[in-house]
Amino acid sequence: MSIYLLLGLYILIVIGLSYYYSDNSSTEAYLISNRDRNSFHILASKFAGAVGVSTFITYTGYAYRFGAIGVAALMLGILIGYNFFAFWAAPKIKKLSLAGNFYTQGDLVSHVTKDQKIGKFTNIVTVIIQFFWILLSLVGGAKVIDLFGILPYTPALLLTATVILIYILLSGLKAVIITDVIQTFIILILLALLVYHLIHQNTYSFSALLNVEPPQRLKAGSVIGLLLYGALSVFGLADRYQLCYAAKDINTAKKGMSLAVIPIIIIGGLLLFVGLSTLAQNNTLNYDDAFIHAMQHLIAPEYTPILLVLFFAGLMSSADTNIFAVASHTAVHQQEASISTTRKHIVIVVIIATVIALFWKDIVDITLVGAALRLTLAVPMIYVLRGGEHHYRFLGATIGGILALIVGVIAVGITPLLALLVLVGTLLGLLYQGKKD
Repeated sequence: MSIYLLLGLYILIVIGLSYYYSDNSSTEAYLISNRDRNSFHILASKFAGAVGVSTFITYTGYAYRFGAIGVAALMLGILIGYNFFAFWAAPKIKKLSLAGNFYTQGDLVSHVTKDQKIGKFTNIVTVIIQFFWILLSLVGGAKVIDLFGILPYTPALLLTATVILIYILLSGLKAVIITDVIQTFIILILLALLVYHLIHQNTYSFSALLNVEPPQRLKAGSVIGLLLYGALSVFGLADRYQLCYAAKDINTAKKGMSLAVIPIIIIGGLLLFVGLSTLAQNNTLNYDDAFIHAMQHLIAPEYTPILLVLFFAGLMSSADTNIFAVASHTAVHQQEASISTTRKHIVIVVIIATVIALFWKDIVDITLVGAALRLTLAVPMIYVLRGGEHHYRFLGATIGGILALIVGVIAVGITPLLALLVLVGTLLGLLYQGKKD
């Protein structure tokens, strides 16, 4: 009974905060939080948007499946990429947004290339990218509820989707950012508490854990793929651009984005320990289940209510950000009805994601495809931020990455190597020169 009470209380608090801080007074307030968020708001929302249920399961799964080197390559890439984005890209994004009053990622592309069609094409691609992370949140939340024996997968999925739908319909970007601040503290404190307890239960030294033989050895191409994904993927997600638009000024955007890497690296280190501890105890698991197994078998049962709150904090922190990004990117072109249209699109997006989640339940595979898909826009966006105005090159780079992803899935399957193939495809596509260029 305590599980249901604690979980219900948490959901009510988040919905209440969302309602209290929601701002529907204007399109500017609802869609971009009046462009006055401080650096701590940017930091917390960036972290909460990047860390969700799928992060717990996927990073632990990486450590379990590939050993320490897989997570280490990813963390090194994230450290490089986030700082590159914060100190080089974020100031440019915020400065450009002041000139163009941007709402979507495509607005920036349209402004630089002076081509509205390319901007709309960018928004279509970024909607597909963000949709994968919505799917991950739903699948991850339902799997957790199922594996803890509270509800079977399908009812759990419907419950998760309903809670998210109620919560996000109340929220404009301001409410999303404010609730992300609360969820950031919950995720960091609860996960640190669980890992602290796990350390005291563990009979292996950390050096022994690092030497545990993983089920699958990473090849050099996959290591490079994880490194590149960590370094470049931040450029391919629309919510990062929306946060820069929402920042109070250029320094606020730069500071908030740069400091967000600290809690993300901490989370990566904690989940590495969880994955390796699970691998040392049992090397026959499906890697999707490594985090859940650790929480069920390596942590005392009295921690179960805390675990469920942790999962729902991660679920909501990433789901609200991605749902809002998708809905706003598909609705914002209808300026006079953008608030009501965005809400309609929120409902449609959640329904579609729920239906897909009924059939596709492999979290690590969904993550790997979504991660590679992020990179299809990473190189083109860097090109635009460097002042590249040739829309044919932007289009060629994006399409080149998409084609490389499709060919890669067919040729090598769903592996970290996809990131490297997509990068090669985007770079080759960037060489394309149309007649107008």
